Amino acid sequence: MNREKKRPTIRDVAEVAGVSPSTVSHVLNKTRFVAPETEKKVLEAIKALSYRKNPIASALRTQKLHVVGFIVSQLHNVFWLRIIRSIEFHLAQQGYHLFLGCSYGDPEREIELIETMRQSGVEGVIVATTIHHLSEQNMTPTQKEDLSCFLAEKAVFVDTVPFDGNFDFVGVNNEEVAYRLTSMLIEKGHTAIGMINGEPTVLTARERANGFWRAIHEWGLPISEEYIFLGKGMGKKVGIEGAQKLLSLPRPPEAVFLASGNLTVGFLEVLREKGLRIPQDISIVGFDDIEWTPTIEPFLTCAVQPAWDIGEEAVDLLLDKLWNNKPRRTPREVRLKCELIVRSSIALKEAKGGEFHVRDTLPSSSP
Repeated sequence: MNREKKRPTIRDVAEVAGVSPSTVSHVLNKTRFVAPETEKKVLEAIKALSYRKNPIASALRTQKLHVVGFIVSQLHNVFWLRIIRSIEFHLAQQGYHLFLGCSYGDPEREIELIETMRQSGVEGVIVATTIHHLSEQNMTPTQKEDLSCFLAEKAVFVDTVPFDGNFDFVGVNNEEVAYRLTSMLIEKGHTAIGMINGEPTVLTARERANGFWRAIHEWGLPISEEYIFLGKGMGKKVGIEGAQKLLSLPRPPEAVFLASGNLTVGFLEVLREKGLRIPQDISIVGFDDIEWTPTIEPFLTCAVQPAWDIGEEAVDLLLDKLWNNKPRRTPREVRLKCELIVRSSIALKEAKGGEFHVRDTLPSSSP
């Protein structure tokens, strides 16, 4: 008959080492000095018995799980997967575990996840929020106040942050990068430029739109409203919808600024269906360096967000907050710089005979 092998306990280790259970505990938790020769006996007994410390039991004794929650809005985006890897790695360096939850872009689910994590005993949370204003959420005044206090004391937001709160935040220089990307299009001679973006209620969408319009206004370009598409969210579906709208116009834009990697994926899908080429038929620039962009044609000019650094900064801010009992009156904001990668998705328009023509920056792949 097969019998399940009994898991060794501290008492078993103590018996083999010839010491008390409390001495074993002190060796494991480093809570008191133990003579080197005694410590050696305990460590040898631990190895011989293949003893493993029970983290749940330890947490129950110390009232600390050493768990931090991360709530993300989506899991299929490479950008967020990179941030998850970074957060898990940097938490592990400090002896913490990661409790992951996905809101799927639903603010109500996000609130439920925050409350679940709080009741489960997490020490703090990092949130990629889908909430624009806490005041808009369907909660009682007391619930809103409790949530706001918890987030102010025990949370750090990444990528975007609710407007009506006093919260720590890690993001990137969205407006400056959008300004520079749009300026690249203008410097190459493009004047009919479009934008596909999310609604301005989202911080990242609003800041990137601000950068786009700053470049347009500084260069004095007249832009038609029909060249601007603002969808609900910044996902692939919005990229598809925006591409279908802009490319079906009697006079489509010569170039398009895309405010996220997911938008770019949707836009490229429609271009392929229509048989249009980049940059010969249309130029594009955008945010996020999708995994395959450096390996296929066209080679996309884009802004790379420092996902690994975002995760590290978020962990550093949160642990500093958890370890520092002094109250903070003002929120901390960290803005990291994106890297601009210039590739071949912008055609150079040259003046010739009073009109512009396009000079390919990428050889045509058609026969």
